[in-house]
Amino acid sequence: MLGTVKPWKRLSIEDLVREPVRIVRERLLTHSGSEITYIYRPGPVEAVFVLPVTPAGTAFFVHQYRHPTGKFLLEVPAGKVDEGETPEAAARRELLEEVGAEVQELVPLPPFHPQPSFNAVVFRPYLALGARRVAEPDLEGSELLTPLELPLSEAYRRLEAGEIEDGSTALTLFYARPRLSARGLLD
Repeated sequence: MLGTVKPWKRLSIEDLVREPVRIVRERLLTHSGSEITYIYRPGPVEAVFVLPVTPAGTAFFVHQYRHPTGKFLLEVPAGKVDEGETPEAAARRELLEEVGAEVQELVPLPPFHPQPSFNAVVFRPYLALGARRVAEPDLEGSELLTPLELPLSEAYRRLEAGEIEDGSTALTLFYARPRLSARGLLD
């Protein structure tokens, strides 16, 4: 059945917003012949999410203000992959900027689309091993965050208790768990 369904045909597309992110409105002819309007953030756009783990079995997080929620959320360091930058380089840059840390090893975790119904962003999570603080954070002007260090056991307790409300952080922790266990860093 799926092999016989034709993809949607673009009738028109226009930019609604270009900064700080690009949002488009597209008129489409669907597989059923219906005309619809679809508003979304097109790709390619990538972001990285990094769980930096120290040799002592702790991890660096940020407590970051997210205006749409009106809350400070516990998150792993994260950010956009800049044009011409590899995801690995972006992960290392974000760690240094947000928590002042460097790592010995980056382990890629499965990438995912966080909200494919209205954006084409690909999130690339990493487990970062051998993390150590080397500098003070160097935040962008719009970032309101506080770095913090938690034992891995406490981070996973918070995850299981539903205290980590950021979905990308929760999924990064989920994907990292078997790798941490295999390395003896988590029971």
